[in-house]
Amino acid sequence: MTGSATFDLRRASPADASAIAHVYVNSWRSTYKGLIPGQVLAALNELKQTGYWWNALCDTTRGGGAVVAEGASQVVGFSAFGSAREDGYSGRGEIYTLYLLDAYQRCGLGRRLLAASADDMVAAGFSSMCVWVLAGNPARDFYERFGGIELSSRDIGVGGRRLEEICYLWPDLRRLEALEEH
Repeated sequence: MTGSATFDLRRASPADASAIAHVYVNSWRSTYKGLIPGQVLAALNELKQTGYWWNALCDTTRGGGAVVAEGASQVVGFSAFGSAREDGYSGRGEIYTLYLLDAYQRCGLGRRLLAASADDMVAAGFSSMCVWVLAGNPARDFYERFGGIELSSRDIGVGGRRLEEICYLWPDLRRLEALEEH
């Protein structure tokens, strides 16, 4: 990444599905190498992911959406969010995914995506937010730096392997909105 590059954040639309799929597949392959079985990562397919993201971005039933980070005429990162997927948490939003291409990590775009997502969730009526992160994900410290409180954990199955996920909670989303300004 060049130091002079500028990045804009905007609400994603179905037209971004292919670019989001590219970021998703490449981020999974780099972030989860050695953590998730190689055959799972090798089987990721941008065309299938494009279809998934097209449908997800057309679905308005979860009270959420997605934000993309765009620079040099390309999408380099995104976050997707909506209602918490676990029952019993009315008023809680959830970050479903937040990924950046490797070359665009550690330059403030993740923080901006997190803040923009929080802002959109507040506007949609959510008061708190959570995110589930694999315990071995090197980005866990990112969520902790920005106030995520480790709330709980669970085991999930991925490619025949049991992996632990950690849930981070932000009990007051209004505190996260200001992150984008810094």
